[in-house]
Amino acid sequence: MKNTFHETPTVKEYQELRQEAGLTSPVEEFAATALSNSLFCVTLRGEDSEIIGMGRVIGDGACYFQIVDVLIKPAFKDTDAGDLLMLEILDYLYQNAPLEAHILTVSDVPGLKLYQKHGFKLIYPDFYGMSLTR
Repeated sequence: MKNTFHETPTVKEYQELRQEAGLTSPVEEFAATALSNSLFCVTLRGEDSEIIGMGRVIGDGACYFQIVDVLIKPAFKDTDAGDLLMLEILDYLYQNAPLEAHILTVSDVPGLKLYQKHGFKLIYPDFYGMSLTR
């Protein structure tokens, strides 16, 4: 049995989930700032309360909302964990984002199916996404 909670994961849980997902893990100070500046967080936990996955929404709370850090432990990738997280995130967005708001996400190739399943469409060729890494 898995349970979703509208809660912010601990910094350690966040760092570990990012590492397990093959992403960089921010130092404690940056991770704490990122988490505390989230508009919304959801965690997915097993019966033992161990974190299985998480997702966040960031943005300005009015015009732009971005779904980030939808992270699932590798052992749970082939379960409904991603869907459970997305349903909670979308419920938050449908209740809090104005109809005119832009709801965005950036995904790796394997994650595209999850977002498309929940109604997201690729923006190319109408728009181009860009990134700047320092």
